[in-house]
Amino acid sequence: MFRRSSVLRRARCTIVVALVTGTAIPAAANPVAAIRVSNASTAFDLSYAASASTLGGYVTSDNAPLATIARQSADAFTIASASAQALAGELIYRAAGDPTRECTFRYTLVYTGARYVLAGVARASWTGQVACTVTTTGPDKAKGDFTVTFTMK
Repeated sequence: MFRRSSVLRRARCTIVVALVTGTAIPAAANPVAAIRVSNASTAFDLSYAASASTLGGYVTSDNAPLATIARQSADAFTIASASAQALAGELIYRAAGDPTRECTFRYTLVYTGARYVLAGVARASWTGQVACTVTTTGPDKAKGDFTVTFTMK
């Protein structure tokens, strides 16, 4: 009798620990983002102005230090998350030699408890022919990985 209840107690504890461990992690892995900044202009180069991040994300360039993006070319960035639940940040680029032409690019990935939700925003500091755009791909349903392409043209 003592042996049977001891074995049952150990089995119950193992199941409880497995359940608690299995439900404590909201996502399978920390998301990673591939960020592309493209200069579609034929008139000017882009220069990096600033970056900011919130919700556990940080920005690093594959071409450190952050390079000037020549006309009709692109730069690649890797964004890593310290949290499986969220990843967000902001990049600001200016037309080289013309600081009044500035694009602010924002991205946000949030884990809602059941799925990832990705948003991207591009805002220009001026009006006219030059514009800022954003396109997103993903996020991956299991890991949350995604790609964002920001374009200034």
